[in-house]
Amino acid sequence: MFAEVRRSLVVGLVAGGVLAGCTSPEVAPDIVLITADALRADHLSINGYPRETSPNIDRFAREAWHFTEAVTVIPKTGPALTTMFTGHQTDTHRVRTNLWRMPRALPVLAERLGDEGYRTAAFVSNPAVGASMGFARGFDTFKELFAGDGVSAVNAAFLQWAADEWTRPSFVWLHYIDPHGPYDPPPALEALFVDDEWAQSSARVSLDYEANQIEGGSPNKLLGAVPRYQQLGDEDRVAVYVARYDAEIRHVDNAFGEVIRALEELGRYDNAMVLFTADHGESLGEHNFYFEHGWFAYDATLRVPLMIKRPGQTEGGIVEAQVSLVDIVPTVRDVVGASWEDDGAGGSVFRAPESRPLVKIESAGRYPETFHGLRSTRWKFLKSRALGSEELYDLAADPGETENRAGGEAELATELRLRLSETRAALRSDASPVAPPLEEDEIDARAREQLKALGYLQ
Repeated sequence: MFAEVRRSLVVGLVAGGVLAGCTSPEVAPDIVLITADALRADHLSINGYPRETSPNIDRFAREAWHFTEAVTVIPKTGPALTTMFTGHQTDTHRVRTNLWRMPRALPVLAERLGDEGYRTAAFVSNPAVGASMGFARGFDTFKELFAGDGVSAVNAAFLQWAADEWTRPSFVWLHYIDPHGPYDPPPALEALFVDDEWAQSSARVSLDYEANQIEGGSPNKLLGAVPRYQQLGDEDRVAVYVARYDAEIRHVDNAFGEVIRALEELGRYDNAMVLFTADHGESLGEHNFYFEHGWFAYDATLRVPLMIKRPGQTEGGIVEAQVSLVDIVPTVRDVVGASWEDDGAGGSVFRAPESRPLVKIESAGRYPETFHGLRSTRWKFLKSRALGSEELYDLAADPGETENRAGGEAELATELRLRLSETRAALRSDASPVAPPLEEDEIDARAREQLKALGYLQ
């Protein structure tokens, strides 16, 4: 799983729990948020992955704060990014699957920054975070780039926007659809990995979704087989799919590098707060779940990269305390010194992150079974909603989550069960009104076809 990585620069905490060297800028900084879809943290080369998937991201990570224990709270795009933009947990915003709108009762980051005088712009290539889902709220410019090579289209639209006169502090969000499946990297990048020794692995996976599909379920939501939308003809070698996934990471990395260079050339980089993260990871065969995400709450789909460069920062460091996407809103508020009231579930990652040892996690809706639980850097507790069965994993000793310790650690399981119940009750007390899900006929034809290609619709 996630390789141990150490550099000579070690994070220090000063009195009051603030990361050393982190002061608010005198001039309002630009905020540049870049998110990649379905990007596992452990497939970045900076985190010990043997393929060179991420040279540009690696370079950035060495100059930024690198949070090596970052997690999403739910491994599905719409719910995860609803959490990120509202600063509220799923029990509060109640979006647990794609095609559910963000509730209007909760303010979002773009609205908050707009109230602070920021110009706002977004460039997205996944219809699960399109305007019809509520993600355009607060953005002066919102570009949906669903067709073709979404990564390149996002950058082209951003660069065109950035070329205009940039005199006001701006909040910019770029969301890349890659490395989300179907894995279809540019041929030149695929060639980097698809013929290496890993890609010649003999491990095979079933292509028979009829035999593996749960009765009444979707051919894109199954165990022990390649989801229908991911299938590459009769290709059944796991390593070939993984090589293509890695090549898509490299595609994102190239795009990320292009954005950073553009910011530098425009003179906007030094005083910018730049954040790079993902909505969730991807299961590549762990627990017999191939090339998908959402069904389970295991670390293959929960662990995400998170790197943040503060305005004026030139030296990086590692933070090993657990943080999550629910912390993004208060972190931005902390860095820009904004005036909005902070009522979410998270806290700034720059202020005593060790004080939040447990993160409430869950799997997504619309799967045969769902789970919720709590995670720390050491332990993970999961409970099946329907069956009531429990799982407990020692992540330090068993990062692959293969040995259920719930029976052998009964006292700890009991404590975490109680904590989970208390946490959910507190979050539900602030629950927002539910925004109704979109009906399929409410989605325009262009977005509907892309949602089918991504496995969201049949």
